[in-house]
Amino acid sequence: MKADKINFGFKFDEILGIFFNKSEIKQFQKILVAKKVSVNKSVSKLTKTDRKQIEFEPNKRTEIQRKIDLLITFASEKLSINKYLVLVQNLGRYCITIGELDLAEALFEKIVNSTKKQNNSYILLADAFLSLSEIFRRKAQWQCSFAHARKATTLYKKNNDVKGLAGCMNLTGTIYGEQGNFIKARDFFEKSLSLLQKSRDNEFKGRIETNLGIINDILGKYDEALSSFNRALITYSKTSNLKRIAEVRHNIGLMHINIQKLRSATREFDRSISTSMKIGYLPMLGISYLGKSYAFALQNDYNLADAFADKAMQICHRTNDKLSVADVYKIKGIIQRDRKNYAEAENFLKTSLRINKETGNKLNEAESYYELGILYKNIRSTVKCKTMMTKALGYFESVKASDKVNEIKEQIDNLSAA
Repeated sequence: MKADKINFGFKFDEILGIFFNKSEIKQFQKILVAKKVSVNKSVSKLTKTDRKQIEFEPNKRTEIQRKIDLLITFASEKLSINKYLVLVQNLGRYCITIGELDLAEALFEKIVNSTKKQNNSYILLADAFLSLSEIFRRKAQWQCSFAHARKATTLYKKNNDVKGLAGCMNLTGTIYGEQGNFIKARDFFEKSLSLLQKSRDNEFKGRIETNLGIINDILGKYDEALSSFNRALITYSKTSNLKRIAEVRHNIGLMHINIQKLRSATREFDRSISTSMKIGYLPMLGISYLGKSYAFALQNDYNLADAFADKAMQICHRTNDKLSVADVYKIKGIIQRDRKNYAEAENFLKTSLRINKETGNKLNEAESYYELGILYKNIRSTVKCKTMMTKALGYFESVKASDKVNEIKEQIDNLSAA
């Protein structure tokens, strides 16, 4: 049984169809139904309070946890140990897709504990380490993420697994990128791509192309970025990989914001949101809501911008995406600043700055400094404005983001001339 057989736009029920026959699925479904309480059939007399308590719907996480707990017990009695662990692996990946990172972490830890003493299970163990690295990356726990990527790298090297090593290089580049170290990020992406030179795995190459596109977009190399995104999009469209299509659409939307094509940006975010909703891809859904909020803010449609920012906040808290939560506060700060609610704007922007400092995200930290600088400029607090702009400038100069450097220098020059 190969994990690659699953397209990670799958639903929970589709996993059952891959690992169990029709009779076993029917048997498991009976277990699920038996655990549910039907208020009307089971209880004849209820007080209003009792009914309210019994009919209270648990949150999605509780329901998913319940299904996974029952399925793992069921599978442990039906499947061989290797097939059972592959099932756990795919349940873990499913949980990552829907943003249930704590559940995913527990599942991959289960694989680690079950396989680390077995010499013939290196693929499962290495994948578990790499998946844990991805989970910790999403939680902005950088050291844990790096540590697990190194463990995976050691196993892949020991077994001459080129594709596995390329995966480690790609993820390490992503971690550096999210910390704002784009020079190192690009270096790792290019190493990853070079390892796959002879590979026919175009989907994997598409992931790296997407990451290189993101870096080029941030550095203002928009033609190169769009070329990378389009190459990835063609690849994913051929294989109907909806998860990756949603990611590329989102990143094209961000690029359109950077080049001030706001309507085009909104269309791309809509495509990303629609695709993410179709497959329940919560992490991407949250950040695409955020992108759409920013596009509306730039078009001075503050009511819609606020509504989408609130929706993004709800989802990003749910998925424990701290970096995106910080971004939501930044966008809400911009909205309040443009509405001339300066006290509220300052609080939101400082909250964004604080979270970015705590998570070590240098890019978002610099962006928060910049937006605070604009705020202080608007309220004629020249000294504070220059301080914030200078801090932002230092970072953007260090990563050679020439467009942003020129923009900030112009802002500082205008202060000196005023």
